[in-house]
Amino acid sequence: MIHRTSHAGSPGGRRQLPRAAAAVVASVVFIAGCSSDTGSAGSPTTGASDSGAASTAVGPTEPTSTGDGFALPDDRVAKVTEAGLTIAEPRYSEQPDGVPWPTEEWPTGDLPDKVDSGTIDDIVETAFAEDDSGDTIDAILAVQGGELVLEEYNGWDPDAAHNSWSMAKSINSALVGILVGEGRLDIWEPVDAPEWDDPDDPRAEITLDQLLRMSSGLEWEESYTDPDADVITTLGSDVDRAHYTADKPLAHEPDTFWYYSTGTSNLIARSVAEQVGYGEQLTGWADDALFAPLGITSVRHNLDSEGLISGGSFIDMTPQDFARFGLLYARDGVWDGTRILPEGWVDYSRMPTFTMADGRYAAQWWLDPKRPDLFYASGFDGQSINVVPGKDLVIVVLSTAPGGRDNQVRNDLFDAFGV
Repeated sequence: MIHRTSHAGSPGGRRQLPRAAAAVVASVVFIAGCSSDTGSAGSPTTGASDSGAASTAVGPTEPTSTGDGFALPDDRVAKVTEAGLTIAEPRYSEQPDGVPWPTEEWPTGDLPDKVDSGTIDDIVETAFAEDDSGDTIDAILAVQGGELVLEEYNGWDPDAAHNSWSMAKSINSALVGILVGEGRLDIWEPVDAPEWDDPDDPRAEITLDQLLRMSSGLEWEESYTDPDADVITTLGSDVDRAHYTADKPLAHEPDTFWYYSTGTSNLIARSVAEQVGYGEQLTGWADDALFAPLGITSVRHNLDSEGLISGGSFIDMTPQDFARFGLLYARDGVWDGTRILPEGWVDYSRMPTFTMADGRYAAQWWLDPKRPDLFYASGFDGQSINVVPGKDLVIVVLSTAPGGRDNQVRNDLFDAFGV
């Protein structure tokens, strides 16, 4: 395993974005991996390319059972197909024989023979080099075959929780999946929101699926340069984040328009809390149901005035723990013989959203049409957990990179690992 730690700085001495105020002062905005266009009417387009990774168009089928209380209706798959999008063919791997699960500590291994160690050295050296952009790559990790084969830190304390920013959305969606598997939530049914209790309110038809896919149609401003924007208002912990979002009017009919909205992720978090409780009840349940079984012990939450976790921005943890979460998805939601996520939830999570024209967004996860086997959690300032099931690969890149330097690092690593 390549493991090198640079001591050029420390988390306490290096520039880090302050939590609620960071986005206000940002001069360049990168929203969780999306382009400058945060809205899309979902016009049909082809979302796949010939990159060598397995991908297949999926047409209408009979509903497929995907675990306790979860099934993927054929009409949803049909809409993806009608939009000209494709769904990557599942190719998940089991933990190899003789490789222990990293619940206690990560097993380490060498880079695969097909991955040139000199190339990886060059990528890391370039990533960690100082330049005029102001971008800093904090950590790079790669897991293949269940083993940690690359672990590099640029002055970051490996035991310190790192900002998740919008990677929290993908983690929050896993909590939904657990409750779906237990039959306690149905993503196809309207959300039980007190703000929409009038049956004549058109918002009363919004479903969890539409919230997960950023297709609720609720009015929202996801701007990190306007101090009065909705997302800035709800980053602070002194506001009822979910109510603020639910109180917004419809800007579009549900399921007709895609718009990136951190607010809808907080509404998703409220649906979870309504089932398990708020405050310590919520964080305790999340620990018992998701984090502890994976050996994740470093989670740092940010509760709002109602005791709701920030489902859209702040579920921070150490780099190794982010890698553990990625491995759960590479293993199709199974961990050490126990199914954490219902069967089919990972497939649902990576199914393209038909209301987004180029199919780059799934259900709180991002997609790359040029690399159809890849899906990834992405956060402001260059955070990402990249999962490539066909390569049994997880790559974590954490940074303070408002200029987008992390994207070059990710692409260089994908090329080196043959993604």
